[in-house]
Amino acid sequence: MNKAPILLVTVAAAAALGLHSSLATALPPSDAAQAAPTASPRPPEVQVEAKAPAAAWPEGQKGLDALAAKLVMDWMTTAGSGDAAAIESALAPCFQRISFAGAFDRSGEAAQLKTMAPKDAKFSGIVATRAGDALVVTCLMSVTETVAGKAAQSDEQPRLGVWTIVDGSWKLVAWATFNMPSPRPAPGAPGFAGDAALNAEGESMLKRFLSAQHAKDMPTFEAMVADGMQVINFKGQKTGADIVKGASHATTDAPTMDGTRATRCGDLTIVTCSLTMGQKVGWSTLPADPAPFLAVFRGTGDGATVIALANTNRPK
Repeated sequence: MNKAPILLVTVAAAAALGLHSSLATALPPSDAAQAAPTASPRPPEVQVEAKAPAAAWPEGQKGLDALAAKLVMDWMTTAGSGDAAAIESALAPCFQRISFAGAFDRSGEAAQLKTMAPKDAKFSGIVATRAGDALVVTCLMSVTETVAGKAAQSDEQPRLGVWTIVDGSWKLVAWATFNMPSPRPAPGAPGFAGDAALNAEGESMLKRFLSAQHAKDMPTFEAMVADGMQVINFKGQKTGADIVKGASHATTDAPTMDGTRATRCGDLTIVTCSLTMGQKVGWSTLPADPAPFLAVFRGTGDGATVIALANTNRPK
């Protein structure tokens, strides 16, 4: 049996009692050399960066509302920071936003926000719903900003955002605002070209939805309204049930879309365009003038449903 380990432990113990010299003298020189402990180099300290916990869905409506409020607040802080890297990090690859200056994708958003210079944002009336793996949020917001080179309204106006979890973090997929300069300008051209095939597919999906409303094909229209759908329009924040009810009573022109752009992340397709679609809703008449429009679809083809809409057209 190899007793060297026992001997070394014994020498170490003796050293602790002040007996190391006598034991070392009693040992042959070679054994004494083995008994002397060899100092091991101290490994360098490695600093491990603490990782933020992966994003998760909260429990209950209260938790959903709190998450929505935090995401809106964080986004407006980032949007007004002028930090291009932080802005891009907050956005999903398929991100789109509409304003009267046009539609903008992830790569163009930082430059656009620099000209808009949003600040002093205050919001109320947060409404949060879940549509599959997407969080749909609407609220009323007042903010100081510039749209299409002109000062936009600073009073409360509807906002719509859609978030989803990408690589463990909440990312903004779509953002729309009802804020606009006065007098209302014609919509600007899209700020990016996009993929031609995907643009055509997105336009086909949107046309199917709006044409069903125009034709009063309510079974098709209602089937395309997803659970958790939210809308902002000239009447404020609306739900899917509100839209179905309104579509059943409204008289609309056939939709015409210009400059359609579509982007996709997973099962979400974001479609933006300049929409011309006059409507008569109750006592209100929406003009047949082009206005920025945004729709977020879940799924594709005939099985696609709409989880979010932003229609910036309003009575004159």
